[in-house]
Amino acid sequence: LKLPPLIRTLPNPTTASKTRCMVLRQAMPTAYVKLVALAGCTSCAAGGYTLTESYLGRHDDFGSKWSFWDAPDPSKGAVRYVGRDAALAAGLVHQTSDGARIGADLRTVEDQGDRSSVRIQSRSTYDAGLFVAKIGHAPTGCGTWSAFWMYGEDEEHPWPQWGEFDIVEGVHDDEHVMTSLHTRDNCSQWHVRAGRDFTGAWEAAKSPEVRAKNCDVAAQGQWPNSGCAQQGPPGSLGADYNSGGGGTYAAEWDPYGGGIRTWFWPAGSEPEDVTGQRPEPKSWGAPYSHFVLAEKTCAASHFVKMRLVFNVNFCGDLGEPDFARRCSKVAKNMTCSDFVRHHPEHLAEAYWLVQALDVYQLDPP
Repeated sequence: LKLPPLIRTLPNPTTASKTRCMVLRQAMPTAYVKLVALAGCTSCAAGGYTLTESYLGRHDDFGSKWSFWDAPDPSKGAVRYVGRDAALAAGLVHQTSDGARIGADLRTVEDQGDRSSVRIQSRSTYDAGLFVAKIGHAPTGCGTWSAFWMYGEDEEHPWPQWGEFDIVEGVHDDEHVMTSLHTRDNCSQWHVRAGRDFTGAWEAAKSPEVRAKNCDVAAQGQWPNSGCAQQGPPGSLGADYNSGGGGTYAAEWDPYGGGIRTWFWPAGSEPEDVTGQRPEPKSWGAPYSHFVLAEKTCAASHFVKMRLVFNVNFCGDLGEPDFARRCSKVAKNMTCSDFVRHHPEHLAEAYWLVQALDVYQLDPP
C-alpha cells in the first residue's frame, strides 16, 4: 500500500505536533488513520482532553440534565419506569452532599404490578468522548440487573442502528463488571485478544468454549442481544465494591484513534490526573476492556449520537433465566419477578450513588 506524501514525511510520532496529527485525522482516509495509529502516533488518537460537561455541580444540576424514560421496559424487566414528577416525589432520584442517588422503590409490596424504578437518559448526545464516573455504590443483590451505558436512537434509526456501549453492567450479585457493545451486523472483535489488548477476559457465548466476540445483536452462536462482552476485574461490582466505597470508571470512545477502552480504579486509588480533572489515558496502562473500531471489522459509524443512561432494572431477559442458579435459596419457592415484587426488604442495595460524572473531549487543533 503506497502512503501519501503527508504520511511518508511525518516526523517522529513522539515529537509530531498536535496540529499535524489533527490535519492527518481530518484529511486521511480511514485506512490511513489506522496505519498511523499502528505506527505509534498516539497523539493522533488521543490528544489532550478538556472537561466539557460535568453532571454534578450545583445542588440542582443533576436532575436538569436528564430525561426520564417512562415507556415499558424493552428488556422485559419486572420494573415500571416512572416519569420525572413521580420519581422526584418518591425520592427515587435525589441529590445530596454525597452525590446523586438513583434507585427503585424499596418499600412497597407490589401485589398487582411491577416495581417502580427509574431509567434516566442524558439530554446531551455524543459522537466521541472520555466519560469519567465516580460511583460510590452500584446496585447488587438477587433480582437486580442495572447498568450505566450509552446508546443512540431516533425515529429513523431504531436500536441498534446507532449502537450501544454498556460501560458498567451487572446482574444479581456479580462481583465483576461486564462491559459490552451491541450493534447491527458487520461488527466483529475476532482479532482482539485478552491479555494482549486488554487485562480483562472475554465473556462466553452460548457454548462455554466460544467467546462472545461478535457485537451483532443477532449473531449466530451467541445469546440474543448479547453483543460482544468483556469482563472486568474482581471487586469492580458487588458487595465488596460497595463496602469499599466503590470506585471510578473511565470510558474512552475515540473513533479517530480506532477504539473504545475502559479502565477501573477502586476508591482511593485513582491517578492524580483523574482526580485533578486533567486525564491522560496514555499514562493509565492497559485497560480492562478494549474494543477496536476499524473499517474492515467494526466501523466507527456503528456508534452515533449516543446518550448516557443510568437504570435500575430487575430480572428481565438477562436476570430471569439465571435466577435459579444464582439465587438458589429464594428461587426454590418463587420466580425472579415474584421475588422482586413481593420482597422489597431484600432489595436494599438496588441503587446507584453517583459522586461525579465528567465528560471530556479532545482538544481542537
